[in-house]
Amino acid sequence: MKNTLNDNELQTLLRADDKKALEEVYLSYKQEFLNYAKRYDIDASDVLDIYQDAIIAMHQNFVTSQLELQTSSIKTYLFGIGKNKLFKKLKEKQRIIRVEVKNDEYTEIKIERDLPTKNQLVLAKRLSELSETCKTILNLYYYRNLTIEEIVDLTHYKDANTVRSHKSRCLKHLKTLFKVN
Repeated sequence: MKNTLNDNELQTLLRADDKKALEEVYLSYKQEFLNYAKRYDIDASDVLDIYQDAIIAMHQNFVTSQLELQTSSIKTYLFGIGKNKLFKKLKEKQRIIRVEVKNDEYTEIKIERDLPTKNQLVLAKRLSELSETCKTILNLYYYRNLTIEEIVDLTHYKDANTVRSHKSRCLKHLKTLFKVN
């Protein structure tokens, strides 16, 4: 099916949310897109879904953003959206990996038994010399990986700047404890 309207007229109608223009674009490029997508290893039903998603995205861009194509055609724009969606689908497909494992073969993993290390023991000793508030804030930040804002919510501190400065003072104090001994 060939467009009865030129590209500029179609763009104007799409920006005005004309459903007939959208239907014309949909029908005009559907088969061509399905043929284009055959070069990729994607199911036909998924390709059709991707085409429909691309049509919806294109339509939304014309209506909400008042898109005006000056250097490309509607077909080029639509196929660009579709191509990106095809690649995204292929990436998702590659994340699923099937691995067949024979029961006879395995690799032995040796776990280090010399824990804690000398450095870890020294750190534990120096941490025990800190005040309870310093232990708490460093534990929340470094061990539990909480953000400054989350620490404010969990503790009695009034704002994020207070937590940052207290954490900074605690770290400086910890560093001085390492230098002393």
